[in-house]
Amino acid sequence: MAFAGALFEGDVTGDHFCTATVVHSPGRNLIVTAGHCLLAGRIGDGGASFAPAYADGRAPYGTWKIAEVFEDPRWANGKNDDYDLAFARLAPDASGRTIEDVTGAAVLDTTGRTDELVTVTGYPSDRKVARSCLSRAVRLSATEQRFDCADFPGGTSGSSWIAADGKIIGVLTGGDTDDVSTSTILTDYAAQLYARATGGGTGGGTVAGTGAGTVAATVSGTGR
Repeated sequence: MAFAGALFEGDVTGDHFCTATVVHSPGRNLIVTAGHCLLAGRIGDGGASFAPAYADGRAPYGTWKIAEVFEDPRWANGKNDDYDLAFARLAPDASGRTIEDVTGAAVLDTTGRTDELVTVTGYPSDRKVARSCLSRAVRLSATEQRFDCADFPGGTSGSSWIAADGKIIGVLTGGDTDDVSTSTILTDYAAQLYARATGGGTGGGTVAGTGAGTVAATVSGTGR
């Protein structure tokens, strides 16, 4: 999947710390990840960037600077795990292209789907290749679902859970062990945050960065 990739502090010579996915949007310039992946806090010298399909130290589709981050205030201000989700707008590349024009994108589904097979692709922070697994998402509660698959350690936070129809129905936010991962169930809160990120809604969201060089790249103690 060209639209899944790693988040870096600065460019690909820095450390990658989380995973993100290009999500279809009117501006064709949006990624989705876990909220704790892009909290305000520590700022990399070159800002955060996204490397789709990163592998073995190479970024075949280039690196894309994060220009703006959108988070639900219930996560940004209250650290409520039920809202651990973020969208980020990417700046165009040097040729003026948008990320979705280059890599394609997955469609976000906010109808609360769970209890179905999903493919999850994440980037462990101690490796230079992605880790993918097919398993079943299982509902844990009204707001949380679980995915059992071995070896999803730190760095895989933000990985999209992609159903058989190609739609995103979850985003990895944590888990008690590397073999058990969790996601919020994507419902109205995710739809509202997406609307704000795409300019289709007002209020409620927070901007954790306002320019390509000022976006935080930190992982909190929550999740992985």
